[in-house]
Parts: sequence; structure tokens; C-alpha cells
Amino acid sequence: MRDKEETRKKILEAVGEILSEEGFGGIGVNNVSRRAGVDKVLIYRYFGDLPGLLREFASGGDYWPSMEDLVEKAEGDNRPPGASELAVALLKGYIRELRDSTSAQELLLGELVSRNELSEASARKRERQGADLIEALVRSAPEAERVDVAALGALLSAGLTFLMLRARTSEAYLGIDISSEEGWGRIERAMEELVRGVMGDDKLEGFQY
Repeated sequence: MRDKEETRKKILEAVGEILSEEGFGGIGVNNVSRRAGVDKVLIYRYFGDLPGLLREFASGGDYWPSMEDLVEKAEGDNRPPGASELAVALLKGYIRELRDSTSAQELLLGELVSRNELSEASARKRERQGADLIEALVRSAPEAERVDVAALGALLSAGLTFLMLRARTSEAYLGIDISSEEGWGRIERAMEELVRGVMGDDKLEGFQY
């Protein structure tokens, strides 16, 4: 039993490594088996087929950070005290995690250009995460209903995601150096001003997630 679990783990880790280094196009049974150092027959035995392997990889979710991970990334051990503070921390954590994670970037790119079990599962996971955040905000701060939080979050997260992906092929956008920490500092400060302008803590207090 231990050998089986160790082999399954090696195969799943191989998928993540290929995704980070080669993108969606590199994920195939032969390549995964070579990277994992196992016979490809074991992939079929343990996962059924390649779509089954991708679904299993996606269900693990290690490639995508949780809300707690995002807050920790942005604020360390200091938990944000209010709704706008937490929203800012989540958005900062979101883009910082993405900028540090090649596999997450490849997943986002894959969702834009192809449709398979992994891209669909990844998209569903992010949708659930976003829905959970919005539900928790409205539940804990009913006055947030006056703000279209989903639309605001969609605009900001999509904009941040685009700039992060654009930075892979271009150094600047509208005169901002998106290849530098200084440039990203400007972007984060602008995002923070927008969030605080719409969701001030004097208006939305007591948000718990």
C-alpha cells in the first residue's frame, strides 16, 4: 500500500513540475511517466487515463492558494481588522502568490487557450473561492450589499491577472514598469486606494472569513 501511495504521489508531483516548466502542452502520459520515473502502465492503473490523472491533480488544490494563504502572504501574522483591510490583503496576496508561482500562471494561461479537465477544475476552484469570500463578506457586513462586490472583485482580480501575465512578455504597461517591484508597488497602492474608496471600514465593519 505504501509503495502505491508513493508512486501516486510521484506521478502527481510530476504533473506539477511539467506544468511549471513546460505548460499545458507538456502534459502527456509519456512525459509524466518519464518525469516520475515510473512505467506509464501505472498511470492507467492508478488514475484510469490522462483525464483522470488531471482531475486527481486538480482535486488536490496544492497549486492554488487558500484565502488564509493569501492573507498570510500579504500581511504576515497581522490579521486585517476590517472588510476593506481584508479585501486589500487578499488582493495583494493573490497577485504576489501568482507572481511567485509559475504553475499557477500556466494554469491561468491554459484556461484562456484550452479546455480540459485540469483547466476546468482549476477555474471551478477559483470560482468557489471567490464565491465563498463574497458570501462571507455580505453575511458578516450586510451593508456590503450596497456595493457590487462580485463586479468590483472581477475587475480588480482580472486587471491584476492580466498585468501579471503581460509581464511575462513585456516590461511596461501604460508607462509602468511591470517587470520591477517598484512598478508593482505602484499597482498595489492604486488597487488599495480603489478598494478603500469603495469599501471603507467605517462602512463595512466586522467582516470575518
